[in-house]
Amino acid sequence: MNLSVISGFAAFILYGVACLILYRQYRGQQRPSRASVLVPGSLAVLAHGLCLWQIILTPQGLQLGVFPVASTVAFTGAIVVLLSSLYRPFEWISALVYPFAALTLPAMLWVNTGYIAHPLAHGLGVHVLFSILAYAVLAIAACQAVLLWVQDRQLKSGHIRGVMRVFPPIQVMESMLFEAIWLGQILLTVAIFSGFLYVDNLFAQNLAHKSILTLVSWVVFAILLTGRYLRGWRGRTAIRFTLSGFAVLLVAFFGSQLVLEFILKR
Repeated sequence: MNLSVISGFAAFILYGVACLILYRQYRGQQRPSRASVLVPGSLAVLAHGLCLWQIILTPQGLQLGVFPVASTVAFTGAIVVLLSSLYRPFEWISALVYPFAALTLPAMLWVNTGYIAHPLAHGLGVHVLFSILAYAVLAIAACQAVLLWVQDRQLKSGHIRGVMRVFPPIQVMESMLFEAIWLGQILLTVAIFSGFLYVDNLFAQNLAHKSILTLVSWVVFAILLTGRYLRGWRGRTAIRFTLSGFAVLLVAFFGSQLVLEFILKR
């Protein structure tokens, strides 16, 4: 058993332990303690990072198949959640991010899509880095939007039930949502700009759909942020725009990448 499998298995178990602690505290309708997020979460992230280091960095270049990239996005999201939990009540996002991070590990380790590792030019590496950061932050924004939707529905019905009783007020939830969207939009802007700078033909046949959908997603988030600033958009309008923009972004990379690797074998 090599180091990547050992570290991946350790990360999988630690993410599971962190989720179990969180769910038990939520079941008791208690706000998760900071230690329950930081201790097992930090250990899981360290093991996850070691596994990614072993898988992605190869003598032939970077292994950027769909599952390694998905795992990298989840890993980045887990780091963002951990850091955010130091100064914001972000613990409940862990209950959504950690399970996804855990599930990407066996897929990365044992599912071979036929992607061939190859070296990346320095500029292209910058584009990939900011793309991953943008996906991770906007994924967290989408998780926040889902929780905000549940909270909004319960408030409209007049009954706050279950774990929602320990969540922050809806105004705080919305504020955190837009903080994540602003950061994600900035990172996505840098990713798109660096793509135009360093990718030879961003609208080549195998990249056109990805580039167009990414631009559509950027426009959706730009409209939402403009509407928030000019007209005070909030609530269900913000939720719809956030989930729509992220859905387009999800298809832009992972949908097209699945087709390229599994069907077209590129």
